[in-house]
Amino acid sequence: MKKIIFILTTISVFVTGFINAQQLSKNESFDVLSKWEGKWKNSVIFEESVWVSESFETRGITDSKLILSNNYIEMMTYSGNETNKSIISYDENSNQFNRWEFKSDGTNSFWTGKWNQRKNTMIWSYIDFSSNGISGEIIESFKSDGNINVNVVMEDKSGDELLQIFSRLNKI
Repeated sequence: MKKIIFILTTISVFVTGFINAQQLSKNESFDVLSKWEGKWKNSVIFEESVWVSESFETRGITDSKLILSNNYIEMMTYSGNETNKSIISYDENSNQFNRWEFKSDGTNSFWTGKWNQRKNTMIWSYIDFSSNGISGEIIESFKSDGNINVNVVMEDKSGDELLQIFSRLNKI
């Protein structure tokens, strides 16, 4: 009986791992990366949180292009006096997407992402290199070829909301 339970448990772990694995071919990862390609008009709402003293809305432009033999997408976002760069790629070794963000104030962040083909959604998880217990998630929902809805939430280790952002990108 113990052997049967062990075998069933082991199989379920491997099956779950296989289902959650995201082994994409070069063409499939290109198809995902190309979803961001183009010029976009942004509307961004920053909700009141620990890092944002008062809610506000801002608008900007994002210009995205495939680079380095179409293995990366480079996104430049311009909003007021700020310019931010994001670089996204698919890592075949880890079967996940990687996202580097560089802000004009000198800060940067790193995220890992999983693509959900059925929901046409990318879910990013923040990697806290500082070990401060900060967690974060970006959910990018591709509603059509010309519309992306983005929700960003970051929390501290106590569960306090550090940042909440809602954004909509519309292709120009």
